[in-house]
Amino acid sequence: MNSAAVLSISSLILGIVLSLTLDFPLSLGILFAILVTLVSVKQKGYSWKRQFSFGWDGIRQTKPVLIILFLVGLLIPLLMMGGTIPAIIYYGLSIVNVQYLLVISFLLTSAVSYLLGTSVGTLSTIGLSLMGIAHAAGIPAGMVGGALISGAMVGERFSPISSSRMLILAHVGMTEKQDLATQGAARLTAVLCAVLFLILDLFRASADSGESIRMYQELLSSHFSIDWLTLMPLVVLIAVFAFRVKAILALLYGVVSSLVLVMLNGPLPLPVLVETIFYGYEPKTGTLVDELVHGGGMLSIFSVLILIVLAGFLNGILNKANLLTPFVERMMGETKNSVVLVGKSIALSLLVVMISCNQTIPILVMGSTLIGRFSRYSRGKEFLGKTMLDSTLVMPVLIPWNGLAMVIAISLGVPTLETLPYVLYSLLLPLVTLWSARRFDGKAGVILDTKKAM
Repeated sequence: MNSAAVLSISSLILGIVLSLTLDFPLSLGILFAILVTLVSVKQKGYSWKRQFSFGWDGIRQTKPVLIILFLVGLLIPLLMMGGTIPAIIYYGLSIVNVQYLLVISFLLTSAVSYLLGTSVGTLSTIGLSLMGIAHAAGIPAGMVGGALISGAMVGERFSPISSSRMLILAHVGMTEKQDLATQGAARLTAVLCAVLFLILDLFRASADSGESIRMYQELLSSHFSIDWLTLMPLVVLIAVFAFRVKAILALLYGVVSSLVLVMLNGPLPLPVLVETIFYGYEPKTGTLVDELVHGGGMLSIFSVLILIVLAGFLNGILNKANLLTPFVERMMGETKNSVVLVGKSIALSLLVVMISCNQTIPILVMGSTLIGRFSRYSRGKEFLGKTMLDSTLVMPVLIPWNGLAMVIAISLGVPTLETLPYVLYSLLLPLVTLWSARRFDGKAGVILDTKKAM
């Protein structure tokens, strides 16, 4: 096995473990991996200049994520200043039964994500709104965040307009009809998650009483202008995402509409606006509203931007120096057992997702690496596509330093490690997929029953 690849990946794992156990920034753990990688790749004959060129290419690939995070950092304080988030919380507390908020959050984001085809668009609109309701009702943010993310990934997995799903189908040569025939495991997991979130709703501590909810509504209405006009930015965001506008442009529309609403609410000194955008929104009312409606701002995402840049730099070197693919090839080895094959594929998907910083690279690497092994089976493309759709696609939200997970964490205002135990769909789907792999006949190389194979 390539020693440079082993050193690079081992140093990354070590850096991450040390950062989590010793409670220092993840960016330092990735920086440690970068230094080890630079030295080990230098010994392969790559000059420092060439390696930094590789790293810069990797950073350029993260540009869309960086821009999205920048716009989210702008959007959230503007939504608070304009009264959009307070209005959503006010009306939501009247409409949503908070006793069943977990299962409602899961089902609602599943439906919206399916329609929009984007987890980021869903969570930055409906998800953000439901998180505000959760804070007001006193429901743990990690639980609600996990339910929201789970629902968003259900939409990513099934939506016919999900870009990540379409990329997997195109990359492995799988048709929509073939995917439909192998969705059993994904459907079963979605039903199982709905039941589990309902159970959590029934057995968790009760949400705040009706009196507490009315108190929050009175506080919100006394400090903000609550009317349907304040929901305009939310309507704009949902509309542009529904019309398949790219995420960056859609968020820009949201920023502009939110800024217009802020200006309509009355004259605001420019220094105050700039300070709020940079440091985040703080209402300073001296009431519980200060805890309910606050945060955002560019400063809060600065460390996340640094982390993505470092992860992109490392990923660029690993890809351009061709360290990743041979490592994956060697780790996969040879196997004729379908369960072992899927188990190794899921484990390696997780590893590649950990190393990379987005959804796209794992899909491309795993697809090109595994197609030969899975093609030994009759309907092997379906087998591979199903495995990647049920693992590689949904795993990025589990990794705190992955670009998608960081965008979601910033959008919801909840750290990935806090939501992780409750992201049930992404945690359970790979396991259900592994269980369903035993229905493949490894010797004959055929699917025993496609509909039952799930």
